[in-house]
Parts: sequence; structure tokens; C-alpha cells
Amino acid sequence: MMIRSALAAALALALSCGSAMAEYKDFTVNGELVTKAAQEAFAAETLGGARNPHGMPAEEIESRVKTMMIEMKVTAAAARAQGLDKDPAVANEIASAVDVILMNHAIGDYLKANPVTDAEIQKAYDAEKTRWGTTEVRLRHILVKTEEEAKNLIAEVKKGGNLAKLAAEKTLDEQSKDVGGILDWQSPAAYNKAIAAAVAGLKKGELAAEPVKTPAGYHVIKLEDTRPAQLFPKLEDRKDDIRHALMEQKVGEYVTGLVKKADVK
Repeated sequence: MMIRSALAAALALALSCGSAMAEYKDFTVNGELVTKAAQEAFAAETLGGARNPHGMPAEEIESRVKTMMIEMKVTAAAARAQGLDKDPAVANEIASAVDVILMNHAIGDYLKANPVTDAEIQKAYDAEKTRWGTTEVRLRHILVKTEEEAKNLIAEVKKGGNLAKLAAEKTLDEQSKDVGGILDWQSPAAYNKAIAAAVAGLKKGELAAEPVKTPAGYHVIKLEDTRPAQLFPKLEDRKDDIRHALMEQKVGEYVTGLVKKADVK
């Protein structure tokens, strides 16, 4: 969780650099300089950074950041005047905050030095696509609590019972109940491993000979149809998600490496 928070902060800081969302200007509060860079970093952390998800005009962002930083500066000055910065509990909080800030910047620097490349994204995308497979399936199933129930239903279907009608009456899967147990087009890899294995051994139109056990219960499964895969997203639609996942992976490996070298007693 700490790695995810640190990564988010590092990304926000990176987004603020070179941002055209607002033109901050240096100003002073009681003689203390508040730089353009400090305002950009503050905006990245508190207002969503360069992406400006709230769609605020640049002038409003500049004004809001300036107001918030003035309030922060004068309130902090009042706290120092009261000696609160000398309080042991406050001092501990400050020390922890410094560690978090340094961690965030260390991660940011590491990501700048070790960016995710297009080749890495392509490799991860290709691996996902391979896992998805070249064929998609359309299943019909009935979910029940016990193996005995499932076996009885399989026997009934083999004797001519209507699987769709039985699913509407018997299945515990509320999402497919109203459509006669249909599970629409999907990659077999998207299902529980036991279901994927059962489907792999079926021909189109064939009913699995035995119930399939999953954490949800026991399934009666029929392979209704197959088709060449067409649901897997294009690279451009997955690129940002893959990039962020790879960044998290890199950060995790970086921090884990540091932890392994640490002298913890």
C-alpha cells in the first residue's frame, strides 16, 4: 500500500513538471518565498496535477493554490510561534513526513532513470493477448450447491431435459438466471481454472460429463458455441494501464531490493 501511495505521489510530481495547466508565479508570505515549483508540486498533490480532472480554468487553479498555500504558511507560522514544532509528537510526525517525501522523490528519480519502454509495454500486451487465447466461448450453465444436485441435472439433460429451462428454475447464478444460464462470449482464461479446463475438453454443443466444482458451488456446463477471439482490446486501449502496472512492478522491485540490503534488527 505504501508503494502504491509513493508511486501515486511520484507520478503526480512528474505530471506537474512542464504543465501548461496554470502559470504560477513566485510570491512571498511575511517575507518567506513561495516558488513556482513549490506551487506546482502542491497543485499536483492536492488538485490532481497537470491532468486537472475537475476542468477548472487556469486562473481559478492559480488563485486556489495561492490561497491554500498562504493559509498553510500563516497557520504553520502561528504553530511555530506557539512552540508546537518542539512538541515531541509533532516532531515525530514531521520526521515521518520527511521520510515519506524523500521516499516519493527517490521513487520519482528511479522511474525517470528507469522508464517503462514501448518495447516493455508491447511485451506485456503480447503476453496478455496470449493468455486470452485465439478462441472465445459462449457457455450455458447451472450453478447449484451440491455435487449430487449437479449430477442429477446432468442426467436429466442427457435424457432430453431443457438446459435453459432448468437453468431458469434451478441456478443460483442470479446474473444468468433470466437468460437461461447463458454466459456470453468470453475467453476461457477469464473463468475459474476448473471451468476453463472443463471447457477445453468439450466440443461445440457438448455438455460436460461431470459437475465442475468452483468456490461458488457445482456447475453443469455446456459449450454452446465458439468463435475466433475478437473481444481483446487493442494496444492503444491498454497502453496506459499496462504502463502504470509496469511502473508499479518496477517500483516494487526497487523498494524490495533496498529492503533486502537493509540491516533490520
